[in-house]
Amino acid sequence: MGYKNRQVNFLGHRIGLQIDETPVIAKGFDDPIEEGMVFAIEPKRGIEDVGMVGIEKMFVITPVGGRSITGNHPGLLLLH
Repeated sequence: MGYKNRQVNFLGHRIGLQIDETPVIAKGFDDPIEEGMVFAIEPKRGIEDVGMVGIEKMFVITPVGGRSITGNHPGLLLLH
């Protein structure tokens, strides 16, 4: 995620007593993800000569997968 030499190495992280907690969702990490955990998923995209754009959504882990707790909008909102 990112652009050229300004890349981040994770897709998301758990939310808990601290803002960034393990487990993280990233290459090389295999800590277990358990029901009831809450994750911030924050993909980012670098745009040359503009900067970084990111979307952050939070999900709670359920027995059948993740359930968004920050709404159902699929991505960026165009503001006028």
